[in-house]
Amino acid sequence: MRDGGNLNMWMFTPEEIKLLIHQLDHAGVEIIEIGYRGGSGSNRSTQVGSVAKCDAELILSLPQQLRYSQYAVMVIPEVCALRQLEDLRDSCVTWIRIAAYPQHVQNALTYVSVLKDWGFKVCLNLMSASYIGAGELAMIAQEAEHAGADVFYFADSYGAFHPDDITTIVNTLKNKTEIPLGFHGHNNLGLSFANTLRAMDLGVSYIDTSICGMARGAGNLATEQFAAVMNKWKRYEVEYDLTPILQLSEYFLEKVLTVPMKIAQPEIICGLNNLHYYYYQHIDRVSKTNGLDPMYLGYRVGQLMPLGVDADIVEKIGEIIQLEQGSTIPKK
Repeated sequence: MRDGGNLNMWMFTPEEIKLLIHQLDHAGVEIIEIGYRGGSGSNRSTQVGSVAKCDAELILSLPQQLRYSQYAVMVIPEVCALRQLEDLRDSCVTWIRIAAYPQHVQNALTYVSVLKDWGFKVCLNLMSASYIGAGELAMIAQEAEHAGADVFYFADSYGAFHPDDITTIVNTLKNKTEIPLGFHGHNNLGLSFANTLRAMDLGVSYIDTSICGMARGAGNLATEQFAAVMNKWKRYEVEYDLTPILQLSEYFLEKVLTVPMKIAQPEIICGLNNLHYYYYQHIDRVSKTNGLDPMYLGYRVGQLMPLGVDADIVEKIGEIIQLEQGSTIPKK
């Protein structure tokens, strides 16, 4: 629900939340991430559902005893202070996943240390892992291990990695640290499953999926596909009860997703150019207004590896391209 909520503004009904938990728990899914505590760092809308905040009322409304699964929430330190997490110490939440961009890691490491002292299992999830090299990733993983993190996740936030990237990253991490590793993939180039299997072959033991692949852009690896392959291919010694997962995915397809997840021009342009999916709306607008090739505009923006989504950057790059091509810049 946490990443999937990007598609429906986290507007899951109480019945849908309980259905998802029941089905995944009975399927044997190890960790269920309910949502954000304190809000998302990339979507500041106030018109959001309960799992965008995961307040005390929502946590108390969850089934408190599960037969197999454990609950997780995600925290963005820039939007959620540590004091906002204190009530979770006496809750059903076992895992806290701290998500940070490379430039915000030091603040996130403070959260790791404090939350471990409070008794939580803690992940450091490094977003935009494609913006830094494997060596820098390894240094951050070492810092996470020293701070007490149980798992270090690297996230292909923009769907830009291919399997050879995964090999380089995981081998480097394995050579530099002993912390268990996790992988969060996006499917912009249709490679989330290939990247996941490569990661697992190399010893990554925590994998993120979402029902129907539901997430921003091209989405994540679909839980139902992952579970089906794990059951069929015994190589990984992982098995789930597939029936409740398939029942849940059918419900989401019919009742929650307005359209199925897709891979088309917006997703591919962002994946090829290592860009946050929210950049595409600006690339599309500027390219149409100024008669530019959106692929080339995306390429030029991607070369900057911009921090955050900034419409002004796209405007400026569009103007530069027009000058280079000798075009007249339309007056605004």
